[in-house]
Amino acid sequence: MPLTFALPCRHCLEPDCVFACISGALSKNFETGRVIYDKLKCVGCYSCVMACPYGCITMETENQKIVKCDLCAELDFPYCVSHCPNEALVYVSGD
Repeated sequence: MPLTFALPCRHCLEPDCVFACISGALSKNFETGRVIYDKLKCVGCYSCVMACPYGCITMETENQKIVKCDLCAELDFPYCVSHCPNEALVYVSGD
């Protein structure tokens, strides 16, 4: 059985990745608490990858962009939490 683990973005109150982003591709939505990623603005400099103290942002090698958790913004609940086979993940909404 392969080893898997969740590495979700922590959506920090003062996110280092947002401050490090030179193109404005990352921003903090203070209403929802989410760190938002705009793929169209990303220039692939990876400053955010280096700035994240938790290692939650990774590089996508195909198009030189980043990959980060968006707390499943298009869903009502994070997919990883609702489908964790061990029920080890808990989601507490900031709303």
